[in-house]
Amino acid sequence: MSKLAWNDIHWNLVQRRISRQQRRVYKASIERNKEKVHAIQRRIICSLDSKVLAIQQVITKNRVSIRSSKELVSHEKKIKLAYQLKLNSAIKKAILNYGKSRFQSLKISNIQDQAKQILVRIALEPEWEALFEPNSYGFRPGRSCHDLITTLLFSLKRKSRYIIYVNLQKCCYSIDYEKLFKKLSTFNLIKYQLKLWLKTGIMKNYQNRQIEIFQEVKFQFQNDIVSSLLLNIALHGLGNYIRNWYKSIWYSTKGKNFKIGKYNKKAIFGLSRYADDFIITTSIIININEIKTQIAIWLYNEIGITFSKSKIKIINSTEGFELIGFRIITIKSHLTKKYKIKIYPSRSSKTYIIHYLHNLIQKNKSVSVYSLITLLSIRIIVWANYFRFSECKQEFSKIDYFIFNQIRSWIVRRKPKGLISRAKIKLEYFPKRNIYNFKGKNYKNNWVLTGKTKTKNGNIKENFLPKMVWVSSSKYIKIKTNASPYNNSNLYWTQRSKKYYKFDILNRI
Repeated sequence: MSKLAWNDIHWNLVQRRISRQQRRVYKASIERNKEKVHAIQRRIICSLDSKVLAIQQVITKNRVSIRSSKELVSHEKKIKLAYQLKLNSAIKKAILNYGKSRFQSLKISNIQDQAKQILVRIALEPEWEALFEPNSYGFRPGRSCHDLITTLLFSLKRKSRYIIYVNLQKCCYSIDYEKLFKKLSTFNLIKYQLKLWLKTGIMKNYQNRQIEIFQEVKFQFQNDIVSSLLLNIALHGLGNYIRNWYKSIWYSTKGKNFKIGKYNKKAIFGLSRYADDFIITTSIIININEIKTQIAIWLYNEIGITFSKSKIKIINSTEGFELIGFRIITIKSHLTKKYKIKIYPSRSSKTYIIHYLHNLIQKNKSVSVYSLITLLSIRIIVWANYFRFSECKQEFSKIDYFIFNQIRSWIVRRKPKGLISRAKIKLEYFPKRNIYNFKGKNYKNNWVLTGKTKTKNGNIKENFLPKMVWVSSSKYIKIKTNASPYNNSNLYWTQRSKKYYKFDILNRI
C-alpha cells in the first residue's frame, strides 16, 4: 500500500466497528452463549481494524520512545506490520538503543509481540467484563484507583473497622496454569498463544511492576498487557465466595450471637479488590481467623496458590494503612466522639516523587530553562492529578517548597553572563507581578519559574512551572455502578443505574 494509507485511516470508524463487535461479545457472555462468544472473538482477531488499532496503540502509548517512534516506524512499515500480525508461536525481543538520548537503552518487546497481546486483550476483555465482580477495580476499563478509594470512604465513614489486607503480587508466578485455562475455557488459537507467553514469564514480569502513578511519571509503557487481565480472571470469584460464606455459613452459626440485625448483616462486611490487592473490612474481630482460612482454601483450590496466612496483615483502621499510594486512617474526635476518615498521600509516595524530581534536575544541568520546565511540569501535573482527591494541600505545598529550593540552586550554579547579583538573577528567572493562567484560573506569584525559547518562525515562546497547590481538588467523586464501556449505552453505566453518588470530600474527610 502507499505511504499515505496509514494517514487515510479513519480512527473513529475503526474504533466504532471494533466497539460494536465487543458489545456483541459482552451481550453473548451475559447470555452464557459460549459458541457465539468464540465466533465473534475469532472475527475480532482476524479483522484488519483490530490489527491496525493494536499497532497504533503500541506505537503511540509507548511513552519512552514517543520521541523517536516516527523515526523507528514509518507509515509503510506500520501497514506491513498490521497485515502480518497474527497469533502464532513466534516471539522476538528487540533492544532499542537511543544513542545520546537521556533515556537509557531499554529491553522491550517487539512492536509485533506487544500488538499480539493487545489483540488478545481486545477479544477477551468484553467477555470477562460481563462476568467480573462489581468490587474489582484494577486494570479494568471504566474503573480507576479512585473508585477503590471511594468505596473505602463509604465503608469506613464514621466508624472504625478491622481490616484484612492481602497482597498477592509476589505469588503471581505460582499460579496453576492448568486451572487457569480451565477457568478461561477459550478456543485453541488464544489458548496456545497464552501458554507460550506464560512460558516466557509474563507473570514474573508482572510481579515486579510498580504503582501505576509511578509508571506514568516515568512515562513507561505498561508491559503487563495480558498478565493483568489473566490475574483478574484467575482471582475472579473470590469475593463472591467469601461473601456467600459470610452471609450463609458464618452468620447462621455465629452472627446471631452478636445480635446483628437483618439489614446490618450486609453492612458489617465489605470487600474490595484492586488487581492483586484485597481489602476486607469487618466490625467483629472474632471472625478474622476464619476469613483467613477461607481465603487460603479458595486460593489453593481455584488457582493452586499455597498462601501463607502469616503474610496477611490485620490492622484496625485507627492505626492507618497504605494502599495504592494513599495513606488511609480513621481518627476519633474528642469533642463529637465520632470517627472521621482521612486520606492523604503516603510517605513512600512523597519520598519517591521528591527523589525522582531531584535526580531529574541534577541530570539536566545544562539544558535551557524552557526545556527544564517542560520536563518538570508534565510530571508534576500527573502526580498532583492522581493525589488531588485527598487532603493534599499541605503536602503539595511542602513539595513545592522542595522543588523551589532545587531550582534555585540549579539557577545560581549556572551564573549567567551579565547577571551578577542574586536580585538580578531572581528577576530574570522569577519575574515580578506576572499573572499566570492555569486551568482557567489566574494566579499571582513572584516565585514562579518562567522560560523562553525561539520558534522556527522567530517568535518567542514562553512557559512557566505550575505549582502543585494550583491543581485544585475536585469536590465530588463519581461511583459508576455496573461500569462497562461494552454496554449498549454510550455511557459507562446501564439504564437501570444512571444515577451516581456524590461525596463531598472537602467537608466530610
